[in-house]
Amino acid sequence: MSLASLYSDRVTHVKADGAISRDDLRAVVMNGSIQLHDATLPIESGDHLLRKLPNGMVEDYTVLDPILHSGLGMSYYEVLVRKSTSPAQAPQAAIQNITNIFHGANARVNMNSTDNSTNIASGLDIAKLKDFLAQVKPAVGSLPAPQQTAIAAPLALLESEIDSQTPETSKIAVALQSIKTIVEGASGNLIASGIGAMVGPILTSIL
Repeated sequence: MSLASLYSDRVTHVKADGAISRDDLRAVVMNGSIQLHDATLPIESGDHLLRKLPNGMVEDYTVLDPILHSGLGMSYYEVLVRKSTSPAQAPQAAIQNITNIFHGANARVNMNSTDNSTNIASGLDIAKLKDFLAQVKPAVGSLPAPQQTAIAAPLALLESEIDSQTPETSKIAVALQSIKTIVEGASGNLIASGIGAMVGPILTSIL
């Protein structure tokens, strides 16, 4: 059995500003810490790790201290975390927007022991989404460097769902919300403003 096979949990890394960094990361979730198999992850204190449970609920962990371990032919993160059911601090609004529409139709989120989630069950206009993606992808190079990097993951998630035989509204909404948050961070950039103007109505139509 390989060491990688021991990482049986799957988590999503969300930056503190609400942008999705990586999805479906191999992990081991423990009490007070999460081990991550991907040592290249750009994880920082204040970020969030989301784990979907078999019952459809989502656990939200706030990153306190990501510790990188290297040696014996492998590297991994030991991430000290605080589960959001602790009353210490409420998640940022951007994080709530993302977790409220996390994976799976009608997925629900438990934050600070209170169900603040939003159900999603709406139709998708795949043709409109494909058109949006076709316009955005060539324009990414005109965004500021930080936004170019941040937008890659949600665009990939959106494209994957569009091409899927069974696209999930919730995953598409996650990607669109993340794209919207990212471009809003590029104040004054005309391309970013244009993308934001396009994504807003699409996101509204599926929520």
